[in-house]
Amino acid sequence: MFEGQPLPVSAIEVLATPLFLAMIGLVTTALLRLRFQREWTLTVWTAYQIKRVWQRLADESARTGGTITSHALGLICWALLGSFWEFQTLSEPSPHWGWTGAGWGILLGCCTLLTRHIGGWIGAWVTLEEEAVQRGFEVDRHMRNWLLWLLIAWLVWEAGQNIGFNEREVIWSHLLWLWFFWLALKWIRQIQSIAQKRLHFSWGIAYICTLEIGPSYLLYCELG
Repeated sequence: MFEGQPLPVSAIEVLATPLFLAMIGLVTTALLRLRFQREWTLTVWTAYQIKRVWQRLADESARTGGTITSHALGLICWALLGSFWEFQTLSEPSPHWGWTGAGWGILLGCCTLLTRHIGGWIGAWVTLEEEAVQRGFEVDRHMRNWLLWLLIAWLVWEAGQNIGFNEREVIWSHLLWLWFFWLALKWIRQIQSIAQKRLHFSWGIAYICTLEIGPSYLLYCELG
């Protein structure tokens, strides 16, 4: 039937690296759910009940272990994004694709985390609004967890469509749209946090433009 033609490659083989990263993400998610209940609860609240995050009691705040686990989920998310970036740059199938992109994704994730915190510390020093900045960090951390879970769900859906190597540009465009959707939700949460603290609106616009929209646009121009 396939005489003289290459055998078709299954979607599982095509997406092997992202699926493996997704499995690591699910295991880490299970660890967060079972071992760090406070961080898990705050992450869930961030999606649909943000006021509950602001009104939490002292004994409901996240602890170091949960925070580190959430950052690990964020790096896995960046690894997934990096692997798909490498996927759409390939000209022919490769049995071990994705790992170089995943490594670059993790590096970029570490750099963005460091840059965001340095910028936040400077902002806290200038505005004397350290609590608001800390809440911004917290929202960003929790929303990155949600991005990972959205990516995993989307990846499973793409694998179920039995996509092939030639559809990589379509997959990349779907990923960009998902990323934009998540960014919009995250920006809304950040603005809500700023409004809840009754900070001047210009402060919020400055934060969103310098630490959210600006870097995101530059990253899109570089990757798109």
